[in-house]
Amino acid sequence: MRVHTYAPGPAGHGVVRHARSVARLCASRGARETDHEPDLTHAHFTDALFGPTIEEAARDYRSWAARARRPLVVTLHDVPDPAGRGRRDVARSAGYAAVVAASDAVVVSAEHEARKITRLTGAAPHHIDLPLPAEPGHGPGDVPDGVTSSLVVLGYLYPGKGHREAIEVAEVVGRRRPGGPPGVLAAGTASAGHRDLEDELREYAEARRVPFAITGHLSDSRFAAVTRAAGVPVVLNSEVSASGSLLSWLSCRRRPITSAGPYSREIGRRYPGHLLPAETRAEVADQVARALDEPHLTRLPYYPRWRDVGAEHVALYRSVLARSRVLSC
Repeated sequence: MRVHTYAPGPAGHGVVRHARSVARLCASRGARETDHEPDLTHAHFTDALFGPTIEEAARDYRSWAARARRPLVVTLHDVPDPAGRGRRDVARSAGYAAVVAASDAVVVSAEHEARKITRLTGAAPHHIDLPLPAEPGHGPGDVPDGVTSSLVVLGYLYPGKGHREAIEVAEVVGRRRPGGPPGVLAAGTASAGHRDLEDELREYAEARRVPFAITGHLSDSRFAAVTRAAGVPVVLNSEVSASGSLLSWLSCRRRPITSAGPYSREIGRRYPGHLLPAETRAEVADQVARALDEPHLTRLPYYPRWRDVGAEHVALYRSVLARSRVLSC
C-alpha cells in the first residue's frame, strides 16, 4: 500500500511532527510513504497551517483536495466546539465542516473530538489515539539550574498553553512554603508569531516574585535530560483538544499534574494512574505542594502500554480503499 502524507507547515510544528510520526508507524505496518501515484492520500488539517483565517484555510484545503489523489483521509487537529457561540467558534465550526465534506474519511485523536465532529456534521469519524512518543535515550544533556524544584511546562510557548497558570499556582504554593514560590520553567521556545509572549511571561512572573526561565529549543539529548530532571511536570491548558505535551511526559515515565479538561479526563479514565488530576486551581496547588515534598509521585515505574496507532491507521486505509473500489464499480 502506498500513502501520500500531506501536512504543510514548518517541520517543528506539532501537527507536522504528528503526521511524520504516523507515517513512520504506518511504514512499519506495510504502508509505504510516497509522492508518486499513491493508493490514497492522508492529510492533516488545522486551520493555522492552511491559512491566516479559518475561511482561507478551509478554502485552500478544498482547493487542494479537489486535486489530491483519492481516496482522501483527513486527520483533524484542534477541533472546534460546535456549541461555541462566539464569532470565531462559529467560523471555525463552519470551516471544519467544509473540510469534512471535502474528504472521504475523517480521523480524530480523542473521543471528545469525535463527539464534536458528529454534532457538527452528523458524520461518525474514526478515533485513533495520538501516538505515544518513543522513550528518550539516556545520553548526556545539560539541565537549567533549579529544574529539579521547578514546575515545568513542556513544549512551544503560545497563549493558553498554561504558562500563566503555572506561574499563578507557583505563587499560591509559595505562600505556604518557607523559601518562597518554586520556579517555573518553560521547556521549549515560542511558536511562530508569539515571540513577544516570552517577555510578557517574564514580567508576569516577576510581578508575582516567581522565578521564571525559558530553555529555548531543546535538542533530543537536552529534552531527555530536562524531562527526567523536572521537579513537577504540569499540563495546565485545560481546553486543549488533544495534547502531545501530555503524552511526551508519559513517554518519559513522568506522571504530570493536569488541570481538568476533556482530554485529560479522557486519558485519566482510559489509562488509570498515569496522571495526577486536579479539578480546581486549589487542587492543582495542593498537588504541586505534595509533588515537591514527595517527588516519587510524579514518576511512572514503566513506559505506558499504548494502542498500536500504526496498525489502526493501516486498517482504516484498507477499509477506505475497499469502500472506494466498491463505489467505483
